[in-house]
Amino acid sequence: MENVARIKEKCVGCKSCAQSCPKHCISMVESNEGFWYPSVDEKSCIECKVCLKKCPVENTGFHRNEPHKVWAWRNKNDVDIMCSASGGAADSAAKTILQMGGVVYGAAYDEQLAVSHIEVTDEAEREKLQSSKYVQSDPKDSYTKVKQRLSEGKRVLFTGTPCQIAGLYAFLGGNPENLYTVDLICHGVPSPKFFKKYLEYQNKQTAGRVIYFNFRSKDKRGWGTQYLLKTKTKTKTKTKTLSLDRYGKHFIDGDCYRESCYQCAYVNTSRVGDLTVGDFWGIAKSHPSFNSPKGVSSVFVNTEKGQKLFEMMRVLAEVEEATLEEGMVKQHNLVQPSNRPVTRDTFYKSIDEPGFIENIKVGFQPKARLKSVLPNKLIQKIKSL
Repeated sequence: MENVARIKEKCVGCKSCAQSCPKHCISMVESNEGFWYPSVDEKSCIECKVCLKKCPVENTGFHRNEPHKVWAWRNKNDVDIMCSASGGAADSAAKTILQMGGVVYGAAYDEQLAVSHIEVTDEAEREKLQSSKYVQSDPKDSYTKVKQRLSEGKRVLFTGTPCQIAGLYAFLGGNPENLYTVDLICHGVPSPKFFKKYLEYQNKQTAGRVIYFNFRSKDKRGWGTQYLLKTKTKTKTKTKTLSLDRYGKHFIDGDCYRESCYQCAYVNTSRVGDLTVGDFWGIAKSHPSFNSPKGVSSVFVNTEKGQKLFEMMRVLAEVEEATLEEGMVKQHNLVQPSNRPVTRDTFYKSIDEPGFIENIKVGFQPKARLKSVLPNKLIQKIKSL
C-alpha cells in the first residue's frame, strides 16, 4: 500500500506521520533497538498519502537555505554560558522568544531522565533545555502543539535536529511567519533504550538513583572537545571523560546511531533551520582573541527570519563575524553523514541480554586518558599552535 510504511529504515522517527493521519491509523512502535518506527493499520488506511506528504524523508528539499552569515557567539551571562554546551546561542534564542511572550520547544530530561521535546512558556523553566542531550529526543505530540500555538498568534521557537525541524515544516505544510527554528549540528542519535539501559547500569554502580545528568559539564575543565560527563545521586557527584565512558565512547565512535543517520539528507550546508548552531571548534586558530574556556558557539544565519532572530538576541552576547569555512572546522556533519562502522551491525543485537552495558568495552585509549589529566589551558594552547 502507498503509505509511510514503505520508508522503513530511512525513517527518522519524527512522528509527523502519526500526528498527520486523518484516520489515526498510524502508531509509532519501538524497534528491538529502541528506535520509533511507524506501524500502519492497513485495514483502516485509505491510501490518502497524507503521511507521505508530511514526511521529511519524502520531502527533503523544502525550506533549504545556504548560510549567508556566520558568527562566533559567546553569551555574556556567566551562569547561562556555563550551563550551555558551548557558547549558549540556542539558549539565547530561547531566552529572547520567552521574553517576548512566546513559546519554546526543545529537548529536556524528565524525572526518569528520559529525553523528549517539551513546551516551555516560563523563563524559569528554560534551564531544562540547556546543554546537549546525546540521545534521540521523543518529539511526542510537539508538532500538534506548535500548530495550535501558531494558530493562537504566539511566537514559537522550535529547536532540534535538522530532521526534526524538517518534520515540523512538513507537518505544517509551510513556513508560518511567527515560527522560528534553530537546527543543531548533529552527528547522529543513539536510541533511548540504550540510554535507559545505561542509566540502569549507572544506578547499580552508584548504589542509588541518578537524578542529574550532563553530557557536557564545564565544572572542572571548561569547554573543549574533552567532553566531561557529570552524574549526580542524592549523595554523590561523579565526573568522567565522555570518550572513556561506556555510553560516551560509542556515541563518539558512531556505531549506535539510528540507521537513517548514516544516510541523512540534512548533513550539509543547505540548512533547514532559520539558524544553525554548534560548537565553534576552530575558534582558537581563526579568532584566538575571541576564544574562551567558557565556550564559543558558531551561529549560521540561513534565512531572513534567522537574521531577524539573530538581531533580537545579539544583545545577550559578544559576537564576532567569521567565514563559513572557519565555522565548519571539525564539523564533518556539515559536509556528509557520519560513517557507518562495521560494528553497527552487531551493536544492538544483545541489548536485551543481561550485562549488555557491563560487556561494552572502552579500551585503553592512551591519547584520551592523557588529555583527561592535562590542564585544559595547556590543551587549548597546543591546539592554537
